[in-house]
Amino acid sequence: MVSKAMNPETRRAKVERKEQSILSAARGVFVEHGFDGARMSEIARRASIGEGTIYGYYESKAELMLAVLQQFWDGLTLEAEAVMASSRVTGGGFFDRLCALAEYHLNTVIVNGDFINLTFALRRNNSEVSVSRDHLRKYVAVFDRLFLRGQDRGEIRQDAVLWQARDVFYGTLEYSARSIEMTMDAERTTREQKPVVDQMIALFRAHYGAEPGAIATDDVVLDRLSMKIDELSEKLDRLDQRLSR
Repeated sequence: MVSKAMNPETRRAKVERKEQSILSAARGVFVEHGFDGARMSEIARRASIGEGTIYGYYESKAELMLAVLQQFWDGLTLEAEAVMASSRVTGGGFFDRLCALAEYHLNTVIVNGDFINLTFALRRNNSEVSVSRDHLRKYVAVFDRLFLRGQDRGEIRQDAVLWQARDVFYGTLEYSARSIEMTMDAERTTREQKPVVDQMIALFRAHYGAEPGAIATDDVVLDRLSMKIDELSEKLDRLDQRLSR
């Protein structure tokens, strides 16, 4: 009796599940031992597969580390975008959305602190493995789009400088996350995050909030269009490079 061939979708799902298992195991090992101390044999053991199977997916430990980094940052971007599109903030103004994004980012840095620290350590110390700037740009671009929209709608001062506001937002929250982590111990396993977010929103409202009725000038609108055209041009260039391979 001839057995039926496995459905292609089933094969694809099986391959994807195995790859996700590898990435999950690899992330745990990299966090515990660092990139240099991680061993492919340990990753294979945790993924319940043979070590040789990993090399069917990734040619080297460096390539596997890059895949883990890419999955992590792309995942954060999707989650942050989902927060911005959630019913909680739909129809809300700039500060409602900024509050939601701040809550998401602060909690994310606390929960994933070890892996985020590893990410930036690799950027500083390891030329072989470093998360692509494109993936980081995509994540912080969630804030950029929100800020520019706030200016377009007259909620944010027109003379506010985007990169400075971005540094204040992410820098303050990441410092606060580390402060929260340092004060947690066996007796104090959590620390209130809401006051940090409330202070952040108050800071932005006081420093960047526009006067009622403010609207974007022609120069500001042109700057927005120029930025969007540049982003589209970069995407087209990357697509052309992939297609020409």
